Amino acid sequence: MAGKVILLAMRTALAWTFLHAGALKIWDFARAQPATPDFVVAIQQYHLLPSPDLTVLLAVYLPWVEIFGALGLFVRRVQLGAASTLAVLTTIFLGALASAWARGLRIECGCFGRDETSTDFPALLLRDGCILAAALVLFFIDGRKVPGQERAMFADSGRFTLP
Repeated sequence: MAGKVILLAMRTALAWTFLHAGALKIWDFARAQPATPDFVVAIQQYHLLPSPDLTVLLAVYLPWVEIFGALGLFVRRVQLGAASTLAVLTTIFLGALASAWARGLRIECGCFGRDETSTDFPALLLRDGCILAAALVLFFIDGRKVPGQERAMFADSGRFTLP
């Protein structure tokens, strides 16, 4: 029973983190205006994408992926996919932060909307590492809930076969 409560708390905290982050990238509640232009600037500061068009696409769609991934953590049929999506996103975020830190960039993270201070890379990497750990725990727990027949479809030498 205690394990289920802990998993529910972890699922809720992870979902809230991504709902909150996604919402703040879409709408700046403090200034009552869209936050997408600020998020475009935050993404451009990383100097990772080759095209401004890709930056705009990422700024528009990434927050919605975060929001739907967070909501998916509570829908039994898509929990595994939601947890894996959030784990992959967090891994990408960790890589982007580590890259910016290694290159000595002085940037605003953009993780939770508009930040007024410069980025504290060790703290952000620790935070994202904890988020990744939570997403992976949920991924492996939810992966164990997959019925045996569905799991058997992938059992033989990694090839997909229909039952």
